Amino acid sequence: MGRPNATSEGSIATFLFAVLALNPPVLSIFSVDVFLFGIPLLYLYLFAVWALIVALVAWIAVGGGRGSPKAGAPDSAQQRARGRRDSEHAR
Repeated sequence: MGRPNATSEGSIATFLFAVLALNPPVLSIFSVDVFLFGIPLLYLYLFAVWALIVALVAWIAVGGGRGSPKAGAPDSAQQRARGRRDSEHAR
């Protein structure tokens, strides 16, 4: 079994963050009668955590900044298409 790649490491870290952030003892900290802009603090906390989890998953899905190809570098589909065109012209 090899070393996990950045995507799986990010997925595990996001999962652990979600489990800890949405744990009942942590939620009880925000379950108070405090309102910001007329919205209960617990609801704001839940929305913020949810938005952060969605943003982290999206960031991981697009490459996460690590191991992603450089801007302007052809991806593998472009390289395969170029290889087919070159082989057709060589015939």
